[in-house]
Amino acid sequence: MSSSNDENTELVRRYLNAFNDRDEETLTDLLADDVVEHGIHKTLRGVDEVLEFLESHFDVFPDYSGSTEAMVAQDDTVTVRYTVGGTHSGEYHDVAPTQQRVEWTGMAMYRIEDGRIAEIWIEEDRLGLLEQLEVVEPPAHLRI
Repeated sequence: MSSSNDENTELVRRYLNAFNDRDEETLTDLLADDVVEHGIHKTLRGVDEVLEFLESHFDVFPDYSGSTEAMVAQDDTVTVRYTVGGTHSGEYHDVAPTQQRVEWTGMAMYRIEDGRIAEIWIEEDRLGLLEQLEVVEPPAHLRI
């Protein structure tokens, strides 16, 4: 892995640690002012929108945190496979709090520009989350 890849990987690790620590100051420092996040539900533009979206998840899942399963860097992009989870303690898309501990997986790509995260793409297994919250049933052939 090249020095640039090492630096980009370390920057994303710092971002993910700040996410788990809810360290808004570090998150702000690591995100470009005009960062764009292509998220699960909508595109977020700018640091404030990204932080507001994260805060809304912390309201729904107060113990929301993630762990990194794999990380790969190439050129200006770092890709992360992760698991996140938390206790469903607030309303989530019209689903009343269940107080149930839930966990789901995802992948994110971070594009680095001038030493900051400039763009993020996120894909998560939100169907799996909704199955855990018993909003939808898994397909019959997958039920135990």
